[in-house]
Amino acid sequence: MGMGMGGVGMGTMPSPVTTDRVPIGDVQVHRGEHVHATDGPIGHVQGLVVDPSDHCVTHVLLDEGHLWGKKRVGIPISAVTGVSDGVRLTLSKQEVEDLPEVSVADFG
Repeated sequence: MGMGMGGVGMGTMPSPVTTDRVPIGDVQVHRGEHVHATDGPIGHVQGLVVDPSDHCVTHVLLDEGHLWGKKRVGIPISAVTGVSDGVRLTLSKQEVEDLPEVSVADFG
């Protein structure tokens, strides 16, 4: 029993699955989606910051830079112009690079 079922029934617990419901008329953004500055692609969504008081997204988190010089930046939601075919910004690559580094604790 359990053989060939990926460990089900053999003492391993399946990973919990979390799903979110997005109200009709709202937009869904996922980790890994492309982020486009005004002058070209700049990276991928690493997460979203949500205000716990009203559950609205306040920032898009992005790892900016290259392999050895990355930093996480919080892009204000006001700089997002759209989310079709990735997240589109009103900021240039240089403006995103100039944003300060953030950590999740900065938004607590």
